[in-house]
Amino acid sequence: MNIRIRFWPLACLACLVATLAAPAFAQSGAGAFPTKAIRLVVPYAPGGGTDLVMRAIAPGMAEALGQPVVVENKPGGGTINATEIVVRAAPDGYTLLAVGAPIYLNTALGIKTPYDPLKDLTPLSLLVNNPGLLLVSSKVPAKNVQELIAHSKSQPKGLSYASAGTGSIGHLGGELLKAKLGLNMLHIPYKGSAPALADLMGGQIEVALDAMIPSGPQVKSGKVRALAILTNQRSPQLPDVPTLAEAGYPGLEFGATFGVMLPANTPPAVVNRLHGAMMQAINQRATRKQLVEMGYEIVANTPSQFGTYLRQQIDAWTKIVKDNHITVD
Repeated sequence: MNIRIRFWPLACLACLVATLAAPAFAQSGAGAFPTKAIRLVVPYAPGGGTDLVMRAIAPGMAEALGQPVVVENKPGGGTINATEIVVRAAPDGYTLLAVGAPIYLNTALGIKTPYDPLKDLTPLSLLVNNPGLLLVSSKVPAKNVQELIAHSKSQPKGLSYASAGTGSIGHLGGELLKAKLGLNMLHIPYKGSAPALADLMGGQIEVALDAMIPSGPQVKSGKVRALAILTNQRSPQLPDVPTLAEAGYPGLEFGATFGVMLPANTPPAVVNRLHGAMMQAINQRATRKQLVEMGYEIVANTPSQFGTYLRQQIDAWTKIVKDNHITVD
């Protein structure tokens, strides 16, 4: 009886607070949000890593929001075209942008864009990391990082390393490893991961810097050898591949990270609503299992944490670009 006497006044007080707060919530920009379908713009063609992640979480977000979440692929322009579409969209929460490493690498490389990623976009969440891998051809005798360093120094012209292209995370990461590990290597840019991996498997090139997706299956099949995973923990998909820290080189983690952003000035209440739906979606057991089995590391951080991460990445990669005199045509 005493519990009931104390409970009802509290319940009434809660109702009163909710009633008084409702107008403020509506004025904050959320209101009954959402009342229509939400666009999730992906700056790549269907079937790529970013696209697969967004399509994995879209159904769970739609369920949480009570409205469809439609993935729209807008490839081209090095992700700049799609990003500009979202930057120019109304800041009402109905247009989201899937982002990868280019959102900070373009700035680090000094590429001129019609937007500032830190000022014209609002972070929502860094969802997953696609860990980088240090790969070698089966023709390379090195079985670990130390042996690769020694082997590279024993070659008069050094070794050739492949990446998915000039300015890619593999390229900049390769330059970082060259500087920090003392590797004697020359960068050979390719037009995407597929041709780079093909030449690595064929022995036309000795080393490659690529991500778990798509290179993990080639490691599992023995077509290429992974000497290190470039993250702070081993992957359940490649449990025998050590981290660089285990090889004696801590603090050199990088990969192809995927997240979601919004137009700047999106109301905080809308940002919070979308973030909650996104966390509910990515934390569904089936969705997590799907992403982990594909090779992704789940991050799922807060808007504030994602914003801090972006600033740190821009600062770190800008220094690497400057120190190594990297330019992009």
